[in-house]
Amino acid sequence: MSLVGQVGRKRIRARFALLVIYALLSLGAVTTLYPFILMASTGFKGPTDQNDNKLIPAYFKKTGGMDDKGKPDDGSLLVKYVADKYAGDTSLITATRTGPNASPHQIKQYEDFLDKLPVNYWSAGFKIASGQVTSRLVELYRNWLQDRYHTVDAVNKAYLEEDVGFQTVVPPAELLEKPTWKQPDNRKYKEWLQFKATLPAEFRIPVRETRLFQEFLRAKYQNQFAQVPADLAGKSTKFEEIAFPSDMTLARPIQAEFLKKGLPTRYSNGAAEDLWIDASQPGMHQSEVGVYRFSLRDGVPQEGFVLSPPADRAMPVEAYEHNFLLTHQSTVRTEFATRNYAYVFNFIALNGRALWNTIIFCLLAIITQLTVNPLAAYALSRYPIRASGQILIFLLATMAFPAEVAMIPGFLLLKQLHLLNTFAALVLPTAASGYMIFLLKGFFDSLPQELFEAGQIDGAKETTMMARIALPLSKPVLGYLALLAFMGAYGAFLYAFLVVQDQHMWTLMVWIYELQNTAPKAVIMAALTIAAIPTLIVFLIAQRTIMKGIVLPSER
Repeated sequence: MSLVGQVGRKRIRARFALLVIYALLSLGAVTTLYPFILMASTGFKGPTDQNDNKLIPAYFKKTGGMDDKGKPDDGSLLVKYVADKYAGDTSLITATRTGPNASPHQIKQYEDFLDKLPVNYWSAGFKIASGQVTSRLVELYRNWLQDRYHTVDAVNKAYLEEDVGFQTVVPPAELLEKPTWKQPDNRKYKEWLQFKATLPAEFRIPVRETRLFQEFLRAKYQNQFAQVPADLAGKSTKFEEIAFPSDMTLARPIQAEFLKKGLPTRYSNGAAEDLWIDASQPGMHQSEVGVYRFSLRDGVPQEGFVLSPPADRAMPVEAYEHNFLLTHQSTVRTEFATRNYAYVFNFIALNGRALWNTIIFCLLAIITQLTVNPLAAYALSRYPIRASGQILIFLLATMAFPAEVAMIPGFLLLKQLHLLNTFAALVLPTAASGYMIFLLKGFFDSLPQELFEAGQIDGAKETTMMARIALPLSKPVLGYLALLAFMGAYGAFLYAFLVVQDQHMWTLMVWIYELQNTAPKAVIMAALTIAAIPTLIVFLIAQRTIMKGIVLPSER
């Protein structure tokens, strides 16, 4: 029966009161849903936009452009794509912003050039950035290995590694721009080169002479741009803007030092820019193109013929990336949106035991709590004693103390009983609940005594009356308590981590906590969103049971 009758609802005061009540309820719903929606939204983001606190990621609707301050919008799809390709290396990103106004023909020519570029003249893009846990390149590499070896044991045997799954295999280090780095002579690197050759042009970052020269100057002057000679710096304001010298020769000390120490010997006859000049201007005489060459004698550069490079040796890198993004923006956007969630699912699959541990723990918690608490409540209801009131007060008093108070004594007790790292350690401490016993005792007291008297006349045992009279009539309350048991077991973390330190017995929540130690914010939010889904589904399905379990005891 409603508290306000149909006639009373027509009064202005009643309508205003109802309006205020519904407004407060709506506000409460918004404040409840907003954190969850923000958490799920952050799971779609990445390192460039995970802290913007926007409900809808900007890259969902914004492909490129500038923000209100005239700077590149960190949340746009273009900025995310470029940052992802260069693993968040701002120096490398700045250095590669060349050729923004190339024609479609030049873009196509550059793509063909990348497809034919030897593997030693380009490094693979989309690597794992600092502070991140996954990337497009790593996922492709793992899938390639899985197709090749089928099992991780075969990979470990071939590479002499100890990976627990394909999710933990990482590509070999490749530092093509470092003069002192040498290619490893092992099976893993040789097969890495085979995989690398299969990568499309999108993944290929050319090793450019200009970039090598810039990094050489950065190291020589210890990242102090003010110390760079004016004739080398020109109009540049940072190392990434320094142009490749137009008169590269051994006659100048700094350039001679670069040729001897800063340029890897594998690029002694030119790197990718040199090849790009030949490819983009075929048929031209070398003196017209203007490239430099020098020979090696006993590992020392020797003066050969040196020609002035052309005024514009820039590759259309920026134009190619922008054009690729425009033509593949749907695919790129989908990959960004699903990357974090896919990683979490792979993480759960890698630690698949955690899922089964959680399911078993929740089932055992529900069974034990729906066994112990109804028995205790039924006994207090059917066989009251003088101390029944004091017993209930004692049970309710346990709710006055936080669960953390009993953790250490409980841990020591379980240790003495040799129950650590078992399901018993997880289930037994929560088997009895003062709140559940109090709620069920009050519900059993409200049941008609005539039903039990009729059962006694028919000769029914107490266990029969409990099973056939009390428990069937208590289904709404038992359903509500089962939900409480499920939520308590599913969300348990601190106590589960304390009494079960064996990783093979860890539950899902413990593994998510472990993930927080290494994963960035966006991945953590994706993991928490996935972890919240089972509870949300159970709540939506069991709304009526929850309401009956709350309303019926209060009505009785």
